[in-house]
Amino acid sequence: MTADHVRGVVADRAGLLVERAEQVEKQTRRSRRKLAKRAKAVRKDVAKATERARKEAGVRAKDIRKAAKQARKEFGKPQKSSRKWPWVLGLLTAGAVAGWVALNKRPQEVLLEEEAPLHPLNGDIPSSGTTDRDAASRNGRVTERS
Repeated sequence: MTADHVRGVVADRAGLLVERAEQVEKQTRRSRRKLAKRAKAVRKDVAKATERARKEAGVRAKDIRKAAKQARKEFGKPQKSSRKWPWVLGLLTAGAVAGWVALNKRPQEVLLEEEAPLHPLNGDIPSSGTTDRDAASRNGRVTERS
């Protein structure tokens, strides 16, 4: 074995290794491009499928809402209706308060001078001097003498 022979063998081997490396590189480039192409197609398909699924879910949700509303009408509590009795109660209370205020605000009879009662026998007005008994009968008190 000579040095030239070893150099030739090493050069041949290096050439083969370089060729092999170029082939692997080409294959990896090709495989990367193919893989990228497939990924792009898959993304497109997934986007389309997602869009279809959203539309379908919207339609199903609408149908479910309709069915739930129908079930509520048939089986559930009736939907809230406005109750009228609190309004009636409020109106009655307001009327009662207004009546009470009106009755309490009416003027009360105030006598400026005390009138002497008519004498029971002859209907005359008694003289200015009145007895205790007459005064007691006017104010509703009972005296010791009566």
